[in-house]
Amino acid sequence: MNCTATDGGWFELKAYVTTGAGESGVWESDVTQVSQCNGNVGGYRPYASNNHFAKCGFINVFAFEQGTCTIDSF
Repeated sequence: MNCTATDGGWFELKAYVTTGAGESGVWESDVTQVSQCNGNVGGYRPYASNNHFAKCGFINVFAFEQGTCTIDSF
């Protein structure tokens, strides 16, 4: 990923879930992520969204359809 193409290192993401090969999937429901993530890097998301925010170049941990986030260094 090109981290220079992000919003201050932040990018949005959402899970897409399938039940098996050849079957159509569904997008994760909208989430309201907390404004500040936990972890040894942590940080504040740049704006409100219905998606998860991740920090480029770090380990980002989310709970499916939940607003929690943890950002740690490798």
